[in-house]
Amino acid sequence: MRGSPSGWGARWPALAVAGALTAACATPVTREAERWHVRDGSASIADLAALEPGWERIASAGALLAFRTATGGRAAWVHQCRGASAAARAEAHALLVRLEGAEVEREGPVELAGREAWSVVASALEGGRRVAVKSVTRVSARGCTDDFLLVAPEGFAALEPGFDRWWASFADEAPA
Repeated sequence: MRGSPSGWGARWPALAVAGALTAACATPVTREAERWHVRDGSASIADLAALEPGWERIASAGALLAFRTATGGRAAWVHQCRGASAAARAEAHALLVRLEGAEVEREGPVELAGREAWSVVASALEGGRRVAVKSVTRVSARGCTDDFLLVAPEGFAALEPGFDRWWASFADEAPA
């Protein structure tokens, strides 16, 4: 399982769930035909800003991709390769470790790019107020994790369907 999160804590406390971001192997991505592709050609995902109105891409250390909305919603794709990982459920719960007041509201298995993944919806405290957090975590046979994260201080119900379409567009072309 991943270590304690760092990196986003000062800017995005609720997205500190992303794991040891300073150790993340965040490979650069390139955009082609409204999809973002990891330069090594192993994975791609739709451009959230093209897929859903109101999202804009932003830079964020440790994330392959990060987006935000005018209402404060944030989404990110974090990819880490450590050579070994726990099951998707355990990795997903490890994301909650540093969240203040985290309370799981619902969770369960989902399929992502032909592999089992784990989805968690929780609430946590960020700057003294409750925010909704959703994560979808997939572990590859190569020991890498892909975490798709949504944090919404308001309007979670409106943002969640678009976020779900986004993470579901993930494709992993690398051999298992």
